Amino acid sequence: MAFSTFPTVTKCSSIGREKHTVVADMDGTLLIGRSSFPYFALVSFEAGGLLRLFFFVLASPLAALLYYFISESAGIQVLIFFF
Repeated sequence: MAFSTFPTVTKCSSIGREKHTVVADMDGTLLIGRSSFPYFALVSFEAGGLLRLFFFVLASPLAALLYYFISESAGIQVLIFFF
């Protein structure tokens, strides 16, 4: 059993922490897959409906080609642009 060096959330006080930042790894909490596509597709549909999702899906082959053959960053940038 691994022990954390940080106290649990129930023992932390929120008083005097207005300017503090919380960082959490949320990857895999909304959708299980490691791909960025489902996250962007879900938000695209929620933000703009079926038409926006349709254009996003049309752009996804270009993003996949860039992601796997050029660089991960370029593929993500295409997804963000069409998002």
